[in-house]
Amino acid sequence: MDFEKILAYAAKNNISDIHLTPNLPVFFRLHGDLEVVGEKITDGEIQNLAAQILPPKQQETLQAERTVDFAYTSRNNNRFRGNFYFTREGLVLALRLIPNTIPEFDTLGLPSFVLDNVMQLKNGLVLLVGPTGHGKSTTLSSLVQHRSNINSEHIITLEDPIEFLIKSNKSIVHQRSLGRDVNSFSNGLKSALREDPDVLLVGEMRDLDTISAALTAAETGHLVLSTLHTKSAPETINRIIDAFPPDQQSQVRAQLASALEMVIAQRLLPNAEGTGRVLAYETMTTNYAIKNHIRQGTVYQIANAMQTDGSGNMISFDQSLAKLVMQGEITEEEAYNNAISEEQIKYILELNNHKNEDETLGMANNLSE
Repeated sequence: MDFEKILAYAAKNNISDIHLTPNLPVFFRLHGDLEVVGEKITDGEIQNLAAQILPPKQQETLQAERTVDFAYTSRNNNRFRGNFYFTREGLVLALRLIPNTIPEFDTLGLPSFVLDNVMQLKNGLVLLVGPTGHGKSTTLSSLVQHRSNINSEHIITLEDPIEFLIKSNKSIVHQRSLGRDVNSFSNGLKSALREDPDVLLVGEMRDLDTISAALTAAETGHLVLSTLHTKSAPETINRIIDAFPPDQQSQVRAQLASALEMVIAQRLLPNAEGTGRVLAYETMTTNYAIKNHIRQGTVYQIANAMQTDGSGNMISFDQSLAKLVMQGEITEEEAYNNAISEEQIKYILELNNHKNEDETLGMANNLSE
């Protein structure tokens, strides 16, 4: 197995992910689909690879915890996020290609008000949510790089591992890697509060201690950006609250209502032509009504509050899907497969069809006069 050749092929062909499994050929993910390339790989080859590219401490972590995250730079200076893990087949490796440059925000497919709102925030909590591999880290890095370019701030990131390299421009950016620079997200957050930060990026709010520390940081005058593996804004709020014991949840609802500023849910979907992926999203910017629903424990009413909001800063996931269908960017089938509510998408599409019919009839009447 020529590992560097595999990495070079992935970078050249815009492959997003690589999977190496004993007794199977290489699997590449392109535009969301897996493709098989090359000869079968042996367990010994993957074991030797782990011994070559992992430093001793990470090799110990792999043996003790049966999984380890790491970052790797190829001979061609392409960067990858990797994870070794044990399975029934033996040791397996998954790699994600990290672009060498952070995309400009206006190329991501999110509405411009997201950037405008985040740039204006001085404190509070902003969450990017969605499945693994759907661009959350890319969006976060783009937002933070933009702040570094424009604002004069101290930005600290806590990542597992460091993916995009964020440049210090007007701001100073310190990126810390889990395992190498800090033992845990929660410990990193607690120590960061003594390091004069303005902005904190936390790779993932994955446990109770990290969530608690992030809320405290957001409440005490810092802007905190992080991710969760949830599908929507209401589900995100429930996930955070449910992470705490029942006797603490009333206090946490009050904390979250005070700190939460925005939730952005995103998902990359196959385009209608099958040649790439497009972004579907949901944006929730907290207002008085939403903060009150969080505080009172009526999170189930947030979806309605988003739909009736007139600020233009609330876009439901179903509204985004319907818009992509109307623009011809995804199929109706793809929209329904990813819908929060199929009925909502059908309603939006039917309204649009009636509007188009009325416009066509109006044009015909004008021509006949």
